[in-house]
Amino acid sequence: MSKRIVIIGAGLAGTTAARELNARGQAVTVIDPQAGDTCERPPLSKHLFDGSRHHLPYHLESTEHITFVCDRAEEITLAEAAAESRYTAETQRHPHPLANHHATAGTIHLGSGESVDFTHCILATGMEANRPEVPTYPDALPVYDLADAEWILERVNSATEALNVGVLGSGYLGMEVATSAVAAGHHATVYLRGGEPLRKQLSAPVRQALFDKHKAAGVEFVTHTASPDDIPADVHDLFITSVGARPRLIPIDGHRPAHAWDVDESLATSHPGVFAAGDCAIVTAGPYALDHPWACEPVAESHGKFLAELLGEGQITGLIDGVNDTESASGSGSEDGPKVWSDVPWHWSFQGPEKVFTAGLTSPDADDTITRHDPSGAKFQVFHFDGSDPESALIGVETFNWPPMQAAARRVLGGNNIPTRAQIADPDFDFKAHSRL
Repeated sequence: MSKRIVIIGAGLAGTTAARELNARGQAVTVIDPQAGDTCERPPLSKHLFDGSRHHLPYHLESTEHITFVCDRAEEITLAEAAAESRYTAETQRHPHPLANHHATAGTIHLGSGESVDFTHCILATGMEANRPEVPTYPDALPVYDLADAEWILERVNSATEALNVGVLGSGYLGMEVATSAVAAGHHATVYLRGGEPLRKQLSAPVRQALFDKHKAAGVEFVTHTASPDDIPADVHDLFITSVGARPRLIPIDGHRPAHAWDVDESLATSHPGVFAAGDCAIVTAGPYALDHPWACEPVAESHGKFLAELLGEGQITGLIDGVNDTESASGSGSEDGPKVWSDVPWHWSFQGPEKVFTAGLTSPDADDTITRHDPSGAKFQVFHFDGSDPESALIGVETFNWPPMQAAARRVLGGNNIPTRAQIADPDFDFKAHSRL
């Protein structure tokens, strides 16, 4: 079957998939208002105040196999496309006519009024920041995309003395902004709804360690801030919000999910020919199923690579009876074809001098964990298991200020020799040595 693969979104997941498909000689169209000119998000929050490079571009250029469409996808309709693409040949350099219009899955309708047909579509639309109004600071902005970060950076660079920075929200981005500001000699105050930061991200031992370190470094916390209306005026020179984000979602045949696109273990949605990757996808099956998007850069990159291999030349046979044929799509009968997304998900956050990592499945509410420190007591890991009995298997690890042991955790969780709770509880058990088995 002739394939026309279209990726909606040029963030990390979409860019990675396009690059990998290009390397396989598979034509792909990337739709994004900023196609070819997007950037990584992590440095935006980590390096606004230290004078270093504050963003990293996704280096992707149009090639013989990659076509950019700098437009916004508005909606998708299924099973109505014609044999020839309705997108104008003048703006799509590689139309690749389809040999069999019955195999076409659908059409992407663009803001310009044009449209693009596809046999396979990857939704990689990412997230957009929530933008709460702060009455006392009407120019408050989140640090979530390059345009906002550039505006904030201009304020930072034009300052002639230390800034007083206010931050609403205490997730990863908010803490990275506040701690990097203090590390650069500014003053920072974090306003949070609860009594401690990172309540939704990290287990109690890790978030408490970070809380103590940040307070000792000079970050001020105003806890139990019920509303932005409670934030005092005329205190801060710069105010930044970090109160979460929501997936960008495009309706398919009029349907738009409440939270994100549910995908199976092969990242396929319930719509024929449509897959989702990165922050707009909730993986509902497989070894790393979760009830919300993973929303982290390593997972987005992993999803992009997985789908490129899944949909790459010679890897997929098509659609059967109007349903995503994920068994054939994953190379059934071939030892090389992927069947299930199973890369170990991991995340990192550099908060001033403090470094915290997660790998695998961890829970902020876990209270039945095992903590192991290095000899100095300053670095430690928190181990999560799939049960409370001694033979329960390790499923996730949090690592505080101990990068080599984060690498060990990823090796262990990605291997075939998963230790048990009893092994981790043994003080003589060498986790790093075990990671090399």
